[in-house]
Amino acid sequence: MQWFEFDSAPAAAAALAEAVSSALATVIRERGEAVLAVSGGRSPVAFLQRLAQSDLDWSRLTVTLVDERLVPEDHADSNAALVRQHLLTGAASAARFLPLAIVPADATASLAAARAAYRQPDVTVLGMGDDGHTASLFPDAAELAAGLALPSDERLIAVTPPAAPHQRLSMTLAALLASGRLFLAIQGETKRRVFEQARQAVDDALPISHVLHHTEVPLDVYWAS
Repeated sequence: MQWFEFDSAPAAAAALAEAVSSALATVIRERGEAVLAVSGGRSPVAFLQRLAQSDLDWSRLTVTLVDERLVPEDHADSNAALVRQHLLTGAASAARFLPLAIVPADATASLAAARAAYRQPDVTVLGMGDDGHTASLFPDAAELAAGLALPSDERLIAVTPPAAPHQRLSMTLAALLASGRLFLAIQGETKRRVFEQARQAVDDALPISHVLHHTEVPLDVYWAS
């Protein structure tokens, strides 16, 4: 695991975008195409905007989501809308996009459709909540054990968060660890403390700890104060 820290969120976003772009370019050069999974929320906006400016052969890239709320794309909480607005613009609009909430009113149908369309990401960019969740693998969620199970053939699961709004679809830990490269973007002292706690031991109360304690997948952490 490599740790990179920055004095500002814009500096961290720029550096992360450059690193992710480089990783994707390597995969495209070696294999002819690449799959990128990104996270939603407010924090990734600057990163997505910088990544959209990267000099990539976007026509060879598929973009998907680490997780998604089961809401229509015109909903303010839609991660798909966030990606379309801030990443899939200009030259980056040539990328193929695989959303997850195909049938947002029906979790079973959405999960089936997303599983059928699933492509394993080569590069995955994660975030982390103050409660230690990553993707939509929430502490105390009824589906957490299934989401963290290893080994597992499941790549996507439906999750009902115990506190956060909206039912979700989420990549599982097995899917995250099948990525060729993992990046984690966090900001602020609170999240740094949570991160440091998660580094101490694997703990279901801090789901991100399961990612941090697997060393077979390269993980780069970008932290901004």
